[in-house]
Amino acid sequence: MHAFSSRLAASALAATLLVSVAPARAERVGGYHIFPTPEYIARTGRVAPDATTMLYFGGSVFSRAKVVSVVGGSFVKPTIVDGIPGFSRALVKSTYTDQMAEYDTFRTGVGGVPGTEQRIHRGSFLGQFQITPKHHTKQLTDELIQQELRFQIKSGVLPKHDVRTLYMVYFPSDVTISLFGLLSCRDFGAYHFATNDTEMTPTNIFYSVEPDCNSSFASITFAASHEYVEATTDNIPTPGSNPAFPQAWNTSDGFEIADLCGSSGTLSAGAKSYTVTQYFLNSTGQCSTGNYTSP
Repeated sequence: MHAFSSRLAASALAATLLVSVAPARAERVGGYHIFPTPEYIARTGRVAPDATTMLYFGGSVFSRAKVVSVVGGSFVKPTIVDGIPGFSRALVKSTYTDQMAEYDTFRTGVGGVPGTEQRIHRGSFLGQFQITPKHHTKQLTDELIQQELRFQIKSGVLPKHDVRTLYMVYFPSDVTISLFGLLSCRDFGAYHFATNDTEMTPTNIFYSVEPDCNSSFASITFAASHEYVEATTDNIPTPGSNPAFPQAWNTSDGFEIADLCGSSGTLSAGAKSYTVTQYFLNSTGQCSTGNYTSP
């Protein structure tokens, strides 16, 4: 397998992104890559370990993430609509992003899968875009969200996607989202996913889902930062408790880097400050601590 960067150097080489070997796939059972609610944790008993090591499984990361904020209709709260652009702009160019550099992929993954040879750097914020949803139902499935993103991108409402783009979608409080039978606000506060969860391909669309559970703006940014760091370090989060390629950084039992940490920090950008989640660092063997800055 060629280095990820060279495989994406030109569209003529796009086909080389498709894996020429067939490494083991992650099992599609068990836990899911969600930001779980206390109710979900109590019901399932799926609690992240206190001490562990993040392992690399051969998948891709965002070397320089390009974040797109998507407002899912006209009923998203004004506090979210007004506050998310500043938060997103600060997030991608911050010391918060800098410390993810240790999760590079210049290494061989578990099972001998060649790494994608990427290093995580600060990214960019492409802007906030309000969509008029094609699907008007207030009971959305993940499949419908994927269809909506494809439609809005094809229609030119949203920027075109590539392997560095992350669409972070914010929903109104009266919309319920289901993922593999799990429901927003009851089972999860957010999640990230990819439209193709079986292989690395240049046509993949990476996105996060940010429901409004009638909580504070700080809770929204806490959940959104959770998904940002996990989407950055694990582009293709195949569901399951037994991770394998095409996943990137996970524990041996399927937890991502923010799953291990429940504490918060403050991200400051000028006079503004935002609440963010801490996340696990292999370099210290514990969750990150302290606060962060953005120019």
